[in-house]
Amino acid sequence: MAIKRVNLVLLVTLIVLIIGCNNMADASVCCQDHPEVGPCVPGVTDNPDNDGKCWTFCVNECELGGTCKLVENKHVCHCRCSL
Repeated sequence: MAIKRVNLVLLVTLIVLIIGCNNMADASVCCQDHPEVGPCVPGVTDNPDNDGKCWTFCVNECELGGTCKLVENKHVCHCRCSL
């Protein structure tokens, strides 16, 4: 009986860890700058109405999409943090 409880606890723990790892993988794009997307023009590449490339890149993983963020002297795509 005790072995079944231990197995159940281990199984539940494993499932929780797997779900947590999947959520962390999704968050890897969010809350970060992505200069690899290319030049970011505020109001153009981050515009959801025109399917700007920064917005489109980020909205696939982050519910708030992306925006052009000024870093040093140029704008880069920044995926917004999900709530």
